[in-house]
Amino acid sequence: MESATLEASRREELGSRAAQRLRRGGLVPAVLYGHNLDPVHLALPLKGLERLFHQGTRMVNIQVGDLSEPALIREVQYDLMGDHIIHVDLVRVALDEKVTVTVPVELHGLAKGVASGGTLDHVIQDVEVRCLPSDIPERIRLEISDLDIGQIIHVRDLEPPPGVEIVHDPDATVVTIHPPVTAEVAVEAEAAEAAAEPEVIESRRKEEVAGGEEKGPD
Repeated sequence: MESATLEASRREELGSRAAQRLRRGGLVPAVLYGHNLDPVHLALPLKGLERLFHQGTRMVNIQVGDLSEPALIREVQYDLMGDHIIHVDLVRVALDEKVTVTVPVELHGLAKGVASGGTLDHVIQDVEVRCLPSDIPERIRLEISDLDIGQIIHVRDLEPPPGVEIVHDPDATVVTIHPPVTAEVAVEAEAAEAAAEPEVIESRRKEEVAGGEEKGPD
């Protein structure tokens, strides 16, 4: 993954009110930390951040004046509606040291099990990988065209790019195809549920009666 340069400025004022003023001005509060150095409070351009996220970029060169420092976008916080970025955490990295990050698993193709009426279940949508900062992939692509009903693709079946190690549980299910639910099965399930309801109601009544007998008269 190529890194991009993001121009930033130091934040002199901290606190919620100062952060709100930044956001109104098209900036996002951020903190750069790591490597046993003091955290640095920054203001990042919102449009630049949105462009990086759209491109799937995780590595950035933070440019503050004449100084440039490689960093990894560690965490992004959004507002309650999930529409607007309100804060970003950045961590300093050394280009020759491996890092552990989460990357999305992107499904490709139409599974033949789905074409036959099955239901696709994308269980794990992101996996943890370990690699050098320059090797961080934007995504792990998974071809599912040959996946049939009842078949499962596990984490161990994923093929990461060269230099990338998947550190997720290898036995975890990434994607599977469930068989279609027939009309007969659906009717049987509804009938079983309906038959169970009177039994539950009768059981509750017996418990209430028993409870009343235990209490006795006032």
